[in-house]
Amino acid sequence: MEKYYEKELLEELHDIQETYGFISEEDILRVSEKRNIPKAHLYGIISFYSMFHLKPTGKYIIKVCDSVSCSLNHSADIVKVIKEHLGIRENETTRDKKYTLEVVECLGHCDEGPVMIINDTYYTHLTTNKVVQILENLD
Repeated sequence: MEKYYEKELLEELHDIQETYGFISEEDILRVSEKRNIPKAHLYGIISFYSMFHLKPTGKYIIKVCDSVSCSLNHSADIVKVIKEHLGIRENETTRDKKYTLEVVECLGHCDEGPVMIINDTYYTHLTTNKVVQILENLD
């Protein structure tokens, strides 16, 4: 089983993700045949890591933490204001392909919640007003 999780495989998937913004069915088939790995195992890896996507995403990928600590600090309110502000639901991308919203289990900043990450930038101790300001200042 270890051969499916080798460093080179994750690097290859990451390169595909970086190049195209997502990992397509064709990419999965190509990697499966090249590495002699069942497609089901590749789907398992891709769905496990929140950095990988199976469909195109927006320019800005917004991930909001919904772990216990963030939830207790009202992360649901943060998600709600993002949905209302952008006019999308969880796991959707805006029509202009600018924003994708994801709710994830943990972003590793449990003492600073609620937390979100937009691409590679973390935002901590969020309030609904702070989130709207962040979204309006992205471009």
